[in-house]
Amino acid sequence: MSLGYKAEQLYEVMRNFHVITGIRMVIFDDEYNEITAYPETHCPVCDCLQSHPEIRKECLKSNAHSFNSCKISKEPLIYQCHAGLYEATAPLVDNGIVIGYIMMGQILNNENREQAAVKLQSLSERYHLAVDVVACIKQMNLHNNEQILAAAKIMEFCTLYILTKDIIKIEKDRFIYQLNYYIEQHISEDISVDRLCRYFKMSRAQMYKISSHYLGSGISEYIRNRRIEKAKYLLKNTTYRVADIAGLVGFEDYNYFCRIFKKIVSIPAKKYRYR
Repeated sequence: MSLGYKAEQLYEVMRNFHVITGIRMVIFDDEYNEITAYPETHCPVCDCLQSHPEIRKECLKSNAHSFNSCKISKEPLIYQCHAGLYEATAPLVDNGIVIGYIMMGQILNNENREQAAVKLQSLSERYHLAVDVVACIKQMNLHNNEQILAAAKIMEFCTLYILTKDIIKIEKDRFIYQLNYYIEQHISEDISVDRLCRYFKMSRAQMYKISSHYLGSGISEYIRNRRIEKAKYLLKNTTYRVADIAGLVGFEDYNYFCRIFKKIVSIPAKKYRYR
């Protein structure tokens, strides 16, 4: 899903969050792609760990698991990643649709720092990392449970502010343009909702909600109306037979096309041509 965002305002939100908490904030889209972050770089420990491709895979799996949980619950989630560090994720929910995610991390909990250090050292030795992980850990700020919960709550407030101020939102104009372009290119074919979902890489529920919100009608009705608009153009600008035009705009049944055309345009297709 294509997201638009106001870069300066989003930067200000993330920077202020970091000033207050000392914790990094990252924004992801609904396909788990990173959009932006503050600070831009990971903490030294994560930089060290993610330098190894196998560890990076585990990091991405950990992210995906948290995003999937948030998508189902539509609630924030605090958890320990595979490396023993604390993170929190919150969904960005616009009109009931999860359009992206905010993540904060990576946090060393003062109350389990020894266990985390052992886990991190084990990863370092297993993958023969050249950097001293223990030295990197000493550079990290420590947070207790209460501070982590408070930071997660502030992050949740940030999601509400971002959505209320339209700092991040679905690009309505781009969505409609892409939808119209797809319909135009495949107008003679069967354009099912599942087919559109694959094209836009979204679920049926997302497609129905976005269509209702941005198109003012159901997706099937919108496609039908676009077919009729194309038929009107062809009737006025070509000499094709009405039966042929019906097929060109995706109606297999000529009689059904005639009924729908008259219902929407208020006059029969043949009369419309000579009006």
